Amino acid sequence: MLALKDFSGGIHPSWEGGWCANAASRWLEVQVAHLTSPQHWVQYLRLLQESIWPGGVLPKFPRPVRTQEQKLAAEKQALQSLMGVLPDLVVEILGVNKCRVSWGLVLESLQQPLINRHLIYCLGDIILEFLDLSASVEKSAATTSASDTPGNSKRMGVSS
Repeated sequence: MLALKDFSGGIHPSWEGGWCANAASRWLEVQVAHLTSPQHWVQYLRLLQESIWPGGVLPKFPRPVRTQEQKLAAEKQALQSLMGVLPDLVVEILGVNKCRVSWGLVLESLQQPLINRHLIYCLGDIILEFLDLSASVEKSAATTSASDTPGNSKRMGVSS
């Protein structure tokens, strides 16, 4: 954790706990909450749907294979976009090179089919948990079982 220590009359940050760590933690919590808000999930799902089914229909032919130059340009653009996500303070603390290397590793790891498959499964699991479909199934099952109980007045034709 980040703490402030007094060295020779000045206050300097150190990683033991304190306001800097709390601020960074709070910033991260706010960003994650913002990016996982219902509005963003709808946007992500629409983007996924449009990328898989453009215009609501499956493409008749597969996309043409991208050239190496196109792949490098896309990687460069993705790296620039990811660098823009980080606040200037984080880039100053870590340094531009470390940030680029870190995002480069993230992009490189996303080129692995096994990792991508696992990521898709995890995201699907999170989305299903977020939508809480199991609660609605349990609720409908409870409603159905309650209506099937022997003393149920509706089943017996008695109005309440």
